[in-house]
Amino acid sequence: MQLNDHWRKIVKTLIFAFLCTEMQTTYTHRDLAAKRGIGLAEMDAIAAATGEDRFRPKMLAPHQASIRLLAQERDYFGKGHICSGALVAPSVVLTVGSCIFSQVKKKYYHPSELRVMLGNPQRFAPHEQGQFFGVTHIHQPPKDLALAILMLEKDVPLDNPHIQPIGLPSPGTTSVLDSESSNLLQISTWGYDADIRELHDLVTLNATHTSCHQQQSKSPRICVQPEATNSTPGQLYMDAGATLTERDRLLGLRSIDGGFEDVASHVEWVLAKIGDGGNQNSSIWGILGFLVFTGYVITISSKSFST
Repeated sequence: MQLNDHWRKIVKTLIFAFLCTEMQTTYTHRDLAAKRGIGLAEMDAIAAATGEDRFRPKMLAPHQASIRLLAQERDYFGKGHICSGALVAPSVVLTVGSCIFSQVKKKYYHPSELRVMLGNPQRFAPHEQGQFFGVTHIHQPPKDLALAILMLEKDVPLDNPHIQPIGLPSPGTTSVLDSESSNLLQISTWGYDADIRELHDLVTLNATHTSCHQQQSKSPRICVQPEATNSTPGQLYMDAGATLTERDRLLGLRSIDGGFEDVASHVEWVLAKIGDGGNQNSSIWGILGFLVFTGYVITISSKSFST
């Protein structure tokens, strides 16, 4: 009888572990992240246009991602936003490494603490075309790189008209600064206005190249200046992770200390990590965790039988 009870407990444990791997990422630590990892003091002000067309409530950048802390997002929609990112494959979002590092806890966020919003240009208002995705795994950048990879819990359908991946530069290509044909640069960002008010709508601005000031950075940077229009210029504080694009290519993601990280210098690492960019590459981590846990249960059970 005792032997049967023991095996019954093992089977129940294995069933529970299997169900956990099939579920979406769990909610954890509701009140833990009281502060955002990225503050206003770490953003630089840039010149931006202040006209009626400054905030356009439609998705001009269908690749744009809002990366959010789940604990804060429960208070009200949009509070958890910490930075921007870009969808580059059906279940892959790129952002800068500093976005996923908690300045409060001095360590990287756990995937279950994050949510990614796609397809919604408004930060504080849910939209029927917007979708939330859990994060199953985070690829932290090596020391000589600055971008991080978020693997989503499921693929974005390829036929979704409001959410579309943006292309990556070809591996081994030179920086956009060396290209004479790059004259259609655009920056997409949330952030703050001149009165330090959080922007409700995604802002998309045209930009031109500018020279980079000397920066203590190991990774290549792209420096640009948003183009002024015929309206009076104001101040705009950009998000970390704001996207710099040219036509249908992702060129850069904004660092918290200014400038845009050159995506071309990260492409080989990104492709090596994401495979074909589908959800099977994301969920493999849950399967591996299940196998490790199963091995642990079997080992404990063997020791119990031997005693």
